Amino acid sequence: MTKEEILEKSRSDNAGKDIEDLEVQKTAARVAYFSSFGLCLLVSILNWFFTKQIKIECWIVFFGMCCVAFFVKFIKLKKLHELFVALGYLLIFAALLVLFILQLCGVM
Repeated sequence: MTKEEILEKSRSDNAGKDIEDLEVQKTAARVAYFSSFGLCLLVSILNWFFTKQIKIECWIVFFGMCCVAFFVKFIKLKKLHELFVALGYLLIFAALLVLFILQLCGVM
């Protein structure tokens, strides 16, 4: 393949895509993940400080969000690593959900 053919293929593959926009979206997603983790941590610390209890509702949402994000990445990228991470998040999400339901039923 010549240099011109490689350049033409790259142009056709990236047609209609704004590379800067994709990078900004990627950065925004990364900041959103870390800030949501920080907010869950802050809420948990405040809950512990004032009530001596840990509320798991925000963690259920956080791990559910991470699970969905990695399943989408797996579907789009077909990378096995993304599937394993998604399954790990799914296990944490499911365990927290079961614990939450047990708390609602008064078992715990």
